[in-house]
Amino acid sequence: MMEEDYISFETAKLLKEKGFDENCAALYDLRNGEFCKKQTGYVFNNSQWDNFITAPTLQMAMKWLREKYNIYISIQPDFPSDKDYKMCWCCCVSILHENCISTKWNQCYIETYEKAVEAALKCCLKNLI
Repeated sequence: MMEEDYISFETAKLLKEKGFDENCAALYDLRNGEFCKKQTGYVFNNSQWDNFITAPTLQMAMKWLREKYNIYISIQPDFPSDKDYKMCWCCCVSILHENCISTKWNQCYIETYEKAVEAALKCCLKNLI
């Protein structure tokens, strides 16, 4: 069975700082960072809870960046020679402006696609917004 991939506690805090307040089915406890997934059908947003922050999936966070800031994240496979051609993932962030697109490559080579998405999200939240 395929499971959803949620952002980390650290990234959830960054998202909240940047104004993320979308409905999510999972939360992190601010007191201890514990992940809490509620029963199907429950949704929460950051304005409802004092001691919790929402835990969106990786895809929800990427969609929020696209819709709110015109920031697009793509993850590409790579076989860098300095890593003995072991397959890994690198990140590309594109920002759509009125008449152009600016692209930034994040040369972080990470072992899994999901970890690369998480790294790209953190990079965007810390440096672009």
